[in-house]
Amino acid sequence: MQLVFGGKIIKVDVLDEKGTLILSAEKGFVVPNNIAADEDGIIMIKGRGLPEFERNTIVSVVTTSKGGDRVRYMCTVTVSLDTQLNVKILRNNNTQLLEERRRFYKLKIKETGRALFYIRDEKTVRYDEPRGIEILDINVGGIFMVVDDEFLVDDLICVELDLFDEYPLNAAARVLRIQREPDGKISGYGCEFQGLTAAQEDYVSRFIYKIQSEMRQKEVAQEELL
Repeated sequence: MQLVFGGKIIKVDVLDEKGTLILSAEKGFVVPNNIAADEDGIIMIKGRGLPEFERNTIVSVVTTSKGGDRVRYMCTVTVSLDTQLNVKILRNNNTQLLEERRRFYKLKIKETGRALFYIRDEKTVRYDEPRGIEILDINVGGIFMVVDDEFLVDDLICVELDLFDEYPLNAAARVLRIQREPDGKISGYGCEFQGLTAAQEDYVSRFIYKIQSEMRQKEVAQEELL
């Protein structure tokens, strides 16, 4: 999703003082380009049927970036209408800015895919039939995969992952780490994506966000049963 200012925030959540999710927006919002340094930063959300707050109500806003970074800001409501919500970021000493920052957010999953071929020491090794692989975690930077074949660090593997039904992700993944069991048996490979296009990064980001949303929905459903 593109913002007016060209940033990479793809989602904005608004929570009340108790931490209850009140509003979640994946579009129709504007966030300051340099939000962390903007002393008078205003976050604007537009839509229909928005919840209405009293002016100066304290809320927290959690922004989610394309790479999976989530940052929480304490804010005060400045405009609250059925069609628009404006909140001002508080910058005083009593405000705690929580930054859950990692270079890439890693998501535990269990998805399947295929290894089509690999390159080792500039030599390409092609399979007669694609090798099945199991993906145990993924982020915008790479994957952790399990496969019967034995690879070496720096092998470059062409993988195909069916994360969405409409089309697969075809990407190059370089082996950075070989994980072994106590008995020395290989349990998987930590791989870094190489040269992803912007469209491919969006593909992975959309998948991560889809799984996170499903997880949150399940958590909410379980809490309602308690």
